[in-house]
Amino acid sequence: MKIRIRRLVLAASVLLIAAAWINSTPAPAAAQPSSAMKDDIEQLAVDLHVGMDRSSLTEQQKQQMREDLRQLREARQNHTPLKGFEAARSLRSMLDSGAFKPEDKERIKQDLKAIREARGNGGMMEGGPMGGGNRPGF
Repeated sequence: MKIRIRRLVLAASVLLIAAAWINSTPAPAAAQPSSAMKDDIEQLAVDLHVGMDRSSLTEQQKQQMREDLRQLREARQNHTPLKGFEAARSLRSMLDSGAFKPEDKERIKQDLKAIREARGNGGMMEGGPMGGGNRPGF
């Protein structure tokens, strides 16, 4: 009987030590908020501003792009990736409308790609684990 109690106490001690060790180790980089993504979103904001100034977008279209950028920022802050995907899709459709100069369009698409890579989602909308084949990614 005493041996069983000792074994139980030993097993409980090992579990407590393991739990304490797990809680004390830092989370992997992918689970921590990404400052790279924040920087990438700010770069996107700058490039969007420059691109919109040189585009043939209407004022209403420019306002929609500002709203999409705001939603993208909120999605990052609130950890709501679906809203981020929707905002990025809307930005991409506006980019593909032909209203942007090719160099601005390419720069903004590169910014969107950098944000997607900073998220580390593996291109979920570009044939990743839940991918949609050839659909444009975030």
